[in-house]
Amino acid sequence: MKTLSIDTNVLVRLLVLDDTEQNEIVERLFKTSRFSVLWTVLLEAEWVLRKVFKIDARRINDVFKSMLIEEVVHIERPDALARVLDLHSSGMDFAGAVHLCLTDETMPFVTFDRDLVRRAKKLIPDASVELAQ
Repeated sequence: MKTLSIDTNVLVRLLVLDDTEQNEIVERLFKTSRFSVLWTVLLEAEWVLRKVFKIDARRINDVFKSMLIEEVVHIERPDALARVLDLHSSGMDFAGAVHLCLTDETMPFVTFDRDLVRRAKKLIPDASVELAQ
């Protein structure tokens, strides 16, 4: 089975099933290929699902969690995605959770986002995140 690195629009078609012609193509590809999903694709897909399709965080998390157990979907660092989804379920912004979970733990994550710092300190007590000053 070959592996395809998929774009956000392919992932969204797979998840939303809103375009008959493209859905048929995605279904065929899904049956014959393994999908590699980049973190940038996950970030963009979360935004599209939330803003364009008005899907709530709980449902987005459920869909992304299902990808973790799907044998034909590869996500680099699935452990990090599981942690991102836990943080997102606890109220942290998806993108902020991705940034924190993928940051090298040997260096602080610096931001102007006060809410991100507050939530990170609450949800990840040992996180090295601080306000830019």
